[in-house]
Amino acid sequence: MSDPTGHMPEREALAAEYVLGTLPLEERLMAEALIEGDPGFAAMVEDWHNRLSPLNDAYAEVPPPADLLDRVEARLFPAPERPRRTGWLWGVLAGAALAVLALVTLLPPPPAPLIATLTGEGQALAVAASFDAGRGELTVARAAGPAAEPGTDYELWLIPEGEAPISIGLVREGELKIPVADLPAGTTLAITLEPEGGSPTGVATGPLLVAAVIGGA
Repeated sequence: MSDPTGHMPEREALAAEYVLGTLPLEERLMAEALIEGDPGFAAMVEDWHNRLSPLNDAYAEVPPPADLLDRVEARLFPAPERPRRTGWLWGVLAGAALAVLALVTLLPPPPAPLIATLTGEGQALAVAASFDAGRGELTVARAAGPAAEPGTDYELWLIPEGEAPISIGLVREGELKIPVADLPAGTTLAITLEPEGGSPTGVATGPLLVAAVIGGA
């Protein structure tokens, strides 16, 4: 972890970089665990939020489109192969809240990583994603929820705006690091539940579980 001041204590630097959004995925998850279990560290993070919040005044929040999950599902399951929505899945899709990343470049260069959490309404599963444009690397890891049951896998799909979904890996234990040259604005990441080893057809066959936009608005 880098120290933004050159002399700041390690815990203080961790809190500051967490608020700035410049931590690698592994250290960000560590900071989130400390926030949950260490009141002193949580107070330190809150203090940094208060110090840096004025920097956000010039940036408007960009809410996700209301039909985003429906569009993701339509692109993952194009007709006529698109599976019929089950009752519980329709409920998930109808009320899903997608995490949309608003990137604020505070100290360029280098650009801060793009960070998002893939979530779905009623889903215990949460998947953390971080894209480092400088390295051309996307890092993904299960942040919450159970592992896929035996005989199944969580399959990760990259969906550029206006293009077909692309399978880019299976989310199991530990971090999944994927070389990715670029994530254009509007790029969506999604997780479906597939047979062990991934979809045998090259297109999504199982239900859409979680998703998020990570390429910008």
